[in-house]
Amino acid sequence: MSPRRARRARAALVAGGLLAAAFLLPARHPLPFDVCPFHRLTGVPCLTCGLTRSVCLFAQGEWGASLRMHPAGWLAFGALAVVCSWLAGEAAANRDLGAGARTRLLGLALWLGGALSLLGWGARLAGVWPAL
Repeated sequence: MSPRRARRARAALVAGGLLAAAFLLPARHPLPFDVCPFHRLTGVPCLTCGLTRSVCLFAQGEWGASLRMHPAGWLAFGALAVVCSWLAGEAAANRDLGAGARTRLLGLALWLGGALSLLGWGARLAGVWPAL
């Protein structure tokens, strides 16, 4: 196996593992500790607080709860699924499958996710979005 193909296969396995974890971890408390230093220091949720829980809730079919937890959870889940599939396809084919398109799609997902995160964070701080 070529080094490039092995890298793609490893990346696909990591993305697949993260995707599988979203289905298997307890959605309301997927991590055993609070990973956000901003939240621990200030008591105020950060821009991405709730995103992991939102992804897990989405994966487990609790779409409304996912949206209430974080407005970009569905997008993060979808991006992870697409990246996993794309990398697995590239590893199987041992060639790029539209690297330019992949880069543009991921860039768009990051911008959209950032915008949704900012809007959700502002709404949460203003008290018009459900608290975590």
